[in-house]
Amino acid sequence: MPAKYKTESQHREARLLSKRRCYERHKLDERLKSQTHWRKHVGATAVTQQLLQQLDNIWLDLDADNLGWPSTRPSCEGMVSDAKQLLCKAREVLSHSLNPYGACSDYLCSGAAAAVDAVELDCDTWEEALSLMDDSVETYFDLLKYNGLAWQKALKPCS
Repeated sequence: MPAKYKTESQHREARLLSKRRCYERHKLDERLKSQTHWRKHVGATAVTQQLLQQLDNIWLDLDADNLGWPSTRPSCEGMVSDAKQLLCKAREVLSHSLNPYGACSDYLCSGAAAAVDAVELDCDTWEEALSLMDDSVETYFDLLKYNGLAWQKALKPCS
C-alpha cells in the first residue's frame, strides 16, 4: 500500500475512484470498439463496417444518443433549410446556363443539371429523414436496413 494512504479502505476507495474516472474518460471509445467487434462477429464486410462507423460518427456529431430526437431535430431542420437554399442557387445556375454562351456551354448546362439533380436528392433525403424520424426512429432504420430510403433507391444500380 502506498505511503499516502493511512488505511487499506482509503487505498481501495482511491483505486475505485480512479477506475471510475478512467472508465468515464474512455467509455465512448470502449463502446465504439465493442460495436466494431460485434459487427465483425456477425459477419459485416469491411465496407459495411466503414459505413456503420461513419453513421456512428454522424450520430455522435448530432449527439442524438444523449439528447434524443426532439433535441437534434432543429439542427436537421437547419440542414433542410441549407439544402433548399443550395437548390435555389443550383436552379438559378441551370436557368442561366440554358442560354447558349459559346464554348463550354454544353458542359455548363449538363453540369448544372447534374448539380440540380444531386441537390434535389439531398433535399429529398433530409425531408424524408425528418418525416421518418418524427414517425419513429425504428421506421427510419428499418428502411435504411432494407435499402428503402430515397437516396438508397436513387443510388441503386438499374438491373
